[in-house]
Amino acid sequence: MLKKISCFMLASAYALSAQAFDKTQVDLQKDFWGTWTVYNAKTQCTESYQFIQPSKVEYRAKQKKMTGEFSVTRTQDPKQIDVFAMSVNSDNKKAGCGSQAVDYSQKQINLGLKWISAKTAELCTDLEGKQCLGLYLIKQK
Repeated sequence: MLKKISCFMLASAYALSAQAFDKTQVDLQKDFWGTWTVYNAKTQCTESYQFIQPSKVEYRAKQKKMTGEFSVTRTQDPKQIDVFAMSVNSDNKKAGCGSQAVDYSQKQINLGLKWISAKTAELCTDLEGKQCLGLYLIKQK
């Protein structure tokens, strides 16, 4: 009997963890402003994004500093994830979390946001959230 209860609890926990967080619980007009970070365990590096109204972003990682404009677009299809777009205006051309310095000046960066909670989103390269990077954008206090 104890084994059946344990199996049921384990299956229930797995089913709940597999369910996607409802992205509409994140109010992009109200909740997105502020500082968000991404920690890359592989490179042991933290990236910081400061989102400032109306659409400014400041990025920092190690020696790298970039500024630009950003938007987050909510897709209407519940099977598709939200899209984060950053248009880089300036880049100090120094190395960030990668070992090489890369100049992102005048580049467009687009990533999917697969919401895990109202303060955490996994970064993905597709709109279905199937090609995710294992990197999480986490809102700071």
